[in-house]
This record gives sequence, structure tokens and C-alpha cells, in this order.
Amino acid sequence: MAKKVYTIIISPSTLKPATKFTLHQSTLWLILITLIILIGYGILGSLKFYEENKLYTKYVRIKKEKEELEKANKILPQIRKKENIIKNFLGLETNSDKTGGPGKGGPGIAGSTLEDLLPKEKLSSIPLAKLNLKKKNISPSQEASLLNLDLQEIIDFLENQKAKLASVPTICPIAVSNAWISSRFGFRKSPFTGLREFHSGLDISAMRGTPILAPGDGKVTFVGRKGALGKAVKIRHNSKYETIFGHLLSYNVKVNQKVKRGDVIGYVGKTGRSTGYHVHYEVHKNHKPVDPYPYLLNWRNRQMLVSKKSIFE
Repeated sequence: MAKKVYTIIISPSTLKPATKFTLHQSTLWLILITLIILIGYGILGSLKFYEENKLYTKYVRIKKEKEELEKANKILPQIRKKENIIKNFLGLETNSDKTGGPGKGGPGIAGSTLEDLLPKEKLSSIPLAKLNLKKKNISPSQEASLLNLDLQEIIDFLENQKAKLASVPTICPIAVSNAWISSRFGFRKSPFTGLREFHSGLDISAMRGTPILAPGDGKVTFVGRKGALGKAVKIRHNSKYETIFGHLLSYNVKVNQKVKRGDVIGYVGKTGRSTGYHVHYEVHKNHKPVDPYPYLLNWRNRQMLVSKKSIFE
């Protein structure tokens, strides 16, 4: 049987004679298969190049991120050190939770609305302009560097304001690991009469004899019995702030004695009008009682044994 033959004629546009090519069918198929293989290899090569380039780009990115994280990790010890300086300055602490039976008591009096920890004009002067860690196109090392600078500026600010800030009551009067709040500031149902009354402070429960701490620097202006508060201590911190502690078991200070933040001023008891061992703690600002809770900077959302409904109903 004769093989099929294909003739290809190439005719130029000029008057030159045409060129003829004669190809057998098997040769033509060989050429087509070769072209298909070459095209296939070209496509596979392009895909492989694309994947390798993609992997290389990812490798470069990961390597850069690793270098940035290594730079940030070198700055972290400085940040932690400055964070501890600020915590120690403010008398903050972190402890595990403990629970116990609630103690309530103290007088119910008219008071003021909630107030901020520091005056707005003072807060606005704290240098926090660069503390925007959600900025776009910022590397971890740059972020850590900015935070490090911000913390240093805050430390400088605190040092400049040390005398003023030291006299602001900023910590819980009982070590937070040993305390829990059993009654909040504001309107509540009296634990004695069941009637609605205004509670002018916080009832912070703890075991009998637990040390009570001065929440800020100041001068003791009262030590003795004070009506429903039983054995009480009063500290004048500065021209704006005064704190009162009630239901003490015993005292550890005298009138006119100067105290520093963290000094032991007495011990938890249940003298006066009380249902259990606790300290009734009041913060007065400009001679008016304010909510002490915002001033407990070391409290960190610890538990309360009463619900908002039962406190403020």
C-alpha cells in the first residue's frame, strides 16, 4: 500500500518560481508531535518558574520578617524593664485570684457621680502621641522602637510628676491576691434594712487581720471610732484627695503620721456596722465621695461576689 504524501508549495509574491516540499504522512506527524512536546515543556517550564519565583518571594518575605522579629526581640527586654518601672512607680501588682465570704457594711450617704482618676488637663499632657500601634506599613521592629520611645517618654513624664502622682490613691488598699469586692459604690439594697441606700465607698472583703495598705502618699488625719464605720483611719493625700478606711480590727498608724503608698495602716476587721470581715474604702475628691473602683489600677478585672443588679437595684 502506497504511503500518503503531502506536497507543500511556497509561492513567493515575485515572479520567482514556487518552492515545493514533499512530506510523508509519518514525517508530518512526527513534526506535529515534536511541536506539541516542545509547547508542553514550555508551559511546564513556565509554571515551574512561576512556582519557584513565588516560593523565593515567600522565602525573602519570611526571612525579612524573621530579621524584623529578631530586632524587635532585642528591644523587648528594654520595654519590659520600662513597663516594670511604671508598674513599680504606680504600685501595681498581678496576683492570682482567691475567694471567700462577703463582708458588707458602712453608712449609706448621698454622694457624687463617677469621676476620672486624674484631671483631664493632666491626662492630656501625658506624651502618648506616637502610641498608634495599628499604623499601616510599619515593621515589628519599628513598632517596638516606637513603643520603647513612648514608654521612655511616659517614664520621663512620671518622674517630672512624681510628687503629684505619688499622692494620688492608685492601688487597692488590700493586696489583690487576698481581696474581693463584696459591695460597690452607688445605690444598693441595705444589708441591714433591705431599703435602698447610697453606698459611699467600696466594701473590700478579706480574711480577718489582713493588712490594709495606704493607696498613696499622705498624712494620717484621723484614727479612732467613727460611727457605723467602727474603727477607722483617714488619710489626707493632697489638696484634692482624701481616703477613709472603716471596720478595722486594729490600727498601725497615729494621727499626723506621714505614710507612703504601700505602708500598712491597719488590719481588716468587722467593727462597727458590718456583716463580715472587710474594709469599707472611700475616696474623696474635693471633699466629695467618688467611686474608688477606677482608682484601683492593680485590680485588673478581679471577681466581685455581687451582680450589678443586686448592687444598683
